Amino acid sequence: MNEVSDNELIERMRRGDTGALGILYMRYAPSVSNFAYRFIQVREDVEDITHNIFCTIWENRETLTDIESLKAYLFQMTKNAIFKVFRHQQVVSEYETDVKSEGDSQFSDGERIVTTTDLLEMIDLMVSRMPEPQREAFRLSRYEHKSYAEIAEILGVSPKTVQYYISKALGELRKLTEAMLVFTTIDSFNYL
Repeated sequence: MNEVSDNELIERMRRGDTGALGILYMRYAPSVSNFAYRFIQVREDVEDITHNIFCTIWENRETLTDIESLKAYLFQMTKNAIFKVFRHQQVVSEYETDVKSEGDSQFSDGERIVTTTDLLEMIDLMVSRMPEPQREAFRLSRYEHKSYAEIAEILGVSPKTVQYYISKALGELRKLTEAMLVFTTIDSFNYL
């Protein structure tokens, strides 16, 4: 039996065929994960990168035209995702350095900048308000470091469903951190 070409699978995806995405995922997800892991080396982050890349491909399926090489396209997406993680880590590191060097003592209680404790409290609140299956999948993934397959077995759902829960939870948490970053940036400029 001949293997279906990447271009044919992309064309099937454009018509809404989720099975075509599944085939591409099975074909390329291991390569994406292995490449990302060489740089990131945090299993959960690599799983998120891999999942987000294929979600992005699905979401943009109608605009995927004239791709000469899906491998090259996936390489570029993975490289960009890795750089995004590194940029985020750098921003966090710089922020933590600034907070440590400035200290909370120079601000009155009403002017205190957003701290890591504030962020963790907001994350805990947001996680507690998630629907039960999503909250449990997130907790097992992030706090107990279980794989998607292990979580799927515990919750009695498919690994794809677990990926969906985790992706949705991370999306909500990203919105929270972005919103809090606005306050941090504004506060930081007020004290320069």
